[in-house]
Amino acid sequence: MNKLKFEKFEMKYGSYLPEDFKRFMVKYGGDTQFGSCRFEYAENIINNILRVPGEMDFHLIPFGDIGNGDYYCFYKYGPFANDYYVGIWLHETRNFVILASSFKSFIYKCLLDDYLSTLIPNESLSESENAVSCEESLERCKILSEEYDFDFKKVKNMKNEFDYHKFMLEYDDRALQSLCFVGKFFLMKKDLKGFNMLENAIKYCYFYTAPYYLIGKMLYNAGKDGDNYFKRALKTSLGITGYSYWEEDYLEIPLDVHREIALYLDKSLGESKDFIYMKIYNGEDPYDYNFRLSIAREYIKNNDYENAMIEYNNALFCCEDKSALKDILKEAYTVAKDGGFLHLIGIIENDIRRIR
Repeated sequence: MNKLKFEKFEMKYGSYLPEDFKRFMVKYGGDTQFGSCRFEYAENIINNILRVPGEMDFHLIPFGDIGNGDYYCFYKYGPFANDYYVGIWLHETRNFVILASSFKSFIYKCLLDDYLSTLIPNESLSESENAVSCEESLERCKILSEEYDFDFKKVKNMKNEFDYHKFMLEYDDRALQSLCFVGKFFLMKKDLKGFNMLENAIKYCYFYTAPYYLIGKMLYNAGKDGDNYFKRALKTSLGITGYSYWEEDYLEIPLDVHREIALYLDKSLGESKDFIYMKIYNGEDPYDYNFRLSIAREYIKNNDYENAMIEYNNALFCCEDKSALKDILKEAYTVAKDGGFLHLIGIIENDIRRIR
């Protein structure tokens, strides 16, 4: 697979892929397993046939899978090669969990995943099968350690999931889910280090719900005022919240976290003049797609195209009316052009064409 074929994707969609990802694909190719990620064939990535139109956030570019319908993806927030996060899209709930801030950091996570799998036997496998699986995982650890000069000696000190996330953060301090996981751990111990970590998560990704929710709930449970964090959480993404059904990424974020937040806030929403808060106080469901569309249009009036695009994705996330999905995408396409989001236009256009 030569680099030119990846350039075809980049020219078509106006979105550059990370150079280290392209080098990885050239060397290892598709159908390669590291950690829990089976990397897709390059042709499938280039032709963008892995996306699920109308269900996936249109910032997502899938490149690998787990085998159960969940996809590893780049979350492209800008047109340049380094404008991305890496995470996992959960097909059952359509949530996206942000795991790493670079492809090399994601590969480090694959190393941690492989080593963690050797510590926890698979109950569905026999003792001999687990031994073979363990040997294969250690071999993959060796390959990645040598290829990327990772400190495997340090990784071997991992004993549990807390170590897993701690090591991840020591390698990538913007690994969002790990930042929230460790931050929550320290918050529960009443260590202010946890508060600072969650504040950093907010700074790195303002539309990720988890850090607002975790701080707000901690303040609420302590009898303090967490309304400011809860209110800000109501304006975050509905599908990029930190919710996960995978044990290693589990933060105890509810699937319908925005409904729970609205219940915590209750009367204080009615005291605000903010359009979103007033509507929710008056009975609007945060998960009603028409409500999310109305918010997007309010943002557009103020030329806030970036938040409008988040709301179009929120509308897609909420919409169960298949006939309405294409209309949402068409409106988002027009706004993406008006806002100059060249890295989104081709993806949305592709989804409009392919949606059924």
